[in-house]
This record gives sequence, C-alpha cells and structure tokens, in this order.
Amino acid sequence: MTQGSRKASVSFASRSCLDLLDSTSVSFTIQWNTGQSSTVAGNASTTIVGASRVLVVTGNVTAGLFAGDSFVQTAIAPATDITLCTLGLGSVSSLYSVVTLEITSL
Repeated sequence: MTQGSRKASVSFASRSCLDLLDSTSVSFTIQWNTGQSSTVAGNASTTIVGASRVLVVTGNVTAGLFAGDSFVQTAIAPATDITLCTLGLGSVSSLYSVVTLEITSL
C-alpha cells in the first residue's frame, strides 16, 4: 500500500503573520487506491525554515486501514511572501504544500 489521496483546502480570514506558527490538533481521512480508508488524528506544530513553512503532524491512525499505527505527516510550503511576512513587510496570500505521510506499524 503506497498510494492514497486526500484533498484539503483551508481558508483563513484575517490571519496575521504570527498565525503561520499556530499549533493545533487535526483529524482527516485518507482514501487508499484499494478503496479502503484510514482516519488519522494528531497534533500539528509549525516552524519557519528560510522561506518555507514546515508543518509536522504526529499522531495515530484511529480507524480503518492501519488502525492503531502511528504516523508523521510533513507539509512544506515554500513562499517568498513568508520572508516578507516574518520581517513585518507584507503578508502571505496563499500557501501550497508538498506533503509526505509515513505510517509506522507499532
């Protein structure tokens, strides 16, 4: 099992540059190419590395395929706006991420 998908579009109104570093809990479902699914839940933490926002989510598969296993998801969103934002010179209008997910059997 190496292929699955999930679509996410998140809109935020009136967020400041400091909000780029928000941490939160998340839950989502992955649809696998076999027709099965996995629901995961975890905690997200964010850092800024150069001109990229790096979001790391760690947690467990709570239902479906791989239930009980742990996972790490990393989303890297490069945007030159991030540098301007952290310097107080602008804002970030949007972020597009490259996402990797690793599920590890316990």
